[in-house]
Amino acid sequence: MSDDEREEKELDLTSPEVVTKYKNAAEIINKALQLVLSECKPKAKITDICEKGDAFITEQTGNTYKNVKKKIERGIAFPTCISVNNTICHFSPLASDETVLEEGDVLKIDMGCHIDGFIAVVAHTHILQEGPVTGRAADVIAAANTAAEVALRLVRPGRKVS
Repeated sequence: MSDDEREEKELDLTSPEVVTKYKNAAEIINKALQLVLSECKPKAKITDICEKGDAFITEQTGNTYKNVKKKIERGIAFPTCISVNNTICHFSPLASDETVLEEGDVLKIDMGCHIDGFIAVVAHTHILQEGPVTGRAADVIAAANTAAEVALRLVRPGRKVS
């Protein structure tokens, strides 16, 4: 078996090293999400929050696999995006953007990191308000969750996307 074949064979979930890289990336991105959520407050600039999320990912991934012989690429796989209200997704503002969060905003947060190309991505919907979510916002979140659950149950091996 050549080195190329051996290397390809190791790039699946039967390899403990691959699973460990996925788990490490997932731990980092979940901590980054908690940091971003803690920064989401009324009057906070979206640009500042996104920069903090990206800086955290860069710092944390930079602290992993530092003492290995082979150089391992790691870092941001998907920049921190905070889409507000009617912006559907993937809003990653320019540095000059002055948009701020307001009480009652519906936030969609997306971000991802990788270790050696093994990616962990997280997305979260958050309503910027104190107390429980009620009314139309609660209905929208419940409907989106139900639709995602139904779609997930329809995914089966061999089933066609069409």
